[in-house]
Amino acid sequence: MGAHRDRIRFNVGGRIFETTATTLANAGRNSYFGAVFDDNWDLRSDGPQEMFIDRNPDCFAVLLDLLRTSDLNIPPNIPEKSIYREASFYGILDHVRSAKWGQLDGNRLCLSRSVSGRAPGDGTAIRAGHDGGCCVAHGSIVHVYDWMMEEHPTLNLDHQRVNDVGFIDSENIVISASERLGTSDGGMGLFLEELISQLP
Repeated sequence: MGAHRDRIRFNVGGRIFETTATTLANAGRNSYFGAVFDDNWDLRSDGPQEMFIDRNPDCFAVLLDLLRTSDLNIPPNIPEKSIYREASFYGILDHVRSAKWGQLDGNRLCLSRSVSGRAPGDGTAIRAGHDGGCCVAHGSIVHVYDWMMEEHPTLNLDHQRVNDVGFIDSENIVISASERLGTSDGGMGLFLEELISQLP
């Protein structure tokens, strides 16, 4: 990185931020910031010296601090959902997840959320999604949660008992169900659940 090309200014929603290419390189090549620099993380010569981004400056400040320190410090006046939405825009949502949750440590597990409500039958399946979300099936009901443990629309198969459920990818789940409660005949259904991967 050339020293004279390392510094960059951003005007985010009318607020000026100054940082370095070294800090932005922490976001990775596939991030929004990776497109601003050439292969050596020098500013592209044809680009402006100050970039305007029409986004939330308060969230940008939190995310820039994350890239500088690897710590996620969200002030109480900023909703977490806003940080996740902006991190998704900049292509650094995985950085936020890592900073928020850290490495999995079985000795530090704690209850994140309980499934509320009643449904006929016992719990039949709990399956994790590749992005940290999960599906919980019990009776004829399937609850779908994203990685923030926010529930998406419940799938109700009426009187068909769910045998198993699984993620195909972030937008599709497959459900195996009996045709009628109390019978052994059944089948499988593929459900599009685009809300699983979308952030609020």
